[in-house]
Amino acid sequence: MNDSIISVRDLKKSYGKHLVLDGLNFEVKRGSVFALLGENGAGKTTTVRILSTLIQADSGSAWIAGYDVHRESRSVKQNISLTGQYAAVDEVLTGEENLLMMGRLNHLSGHLVKKRVMELLEQFELTNAGRLILVGCAEDLILQLAYWLLRKLFS
Repeated sequence: MNDSIISVRDLKKSYGKHLVLDGLNFEVKRGSVFALLGENGAGKTTTVRILSTLIQADSGSAWIAGYDVHRESRSVKQNISLTGQYAAVDEVLTGEENLLMMGRLNHLSGHLVKKRVMELLEQFELTNAGRLILVGCAEDLILQLAYWLLRKLFS
């Protein structure tokens, strides 16, 4: 586990009688690129949900950055970012409002988060776009916002 950022050992998960994960094992080395590939129903989403502490495995163990995903879920959550196929933003808010909301949800002070949001919108030339309500915006713009929301707001 010492040079692994993710370590999974004998992970098992069933939904009722349907076995989804049957002894999954893998490691991801720090600094490497890793893809979790498989057919529909192969257990990719279940694996990600377990690793991100959204659900618990029936048995086995998994660690993220040295933290046990079951026993140390708070530490795991502080070390990961997770986004799905679609941007995790509220389409009825402006881009700026989405960033402000995420900052507040992550317990940043109102003054600090407002300053940081303005810096980021200017840095990435999204000042005007940040004032748009996201309904009807190009998907590329929404994905840009989601990316910066996840990676840059809290750095």
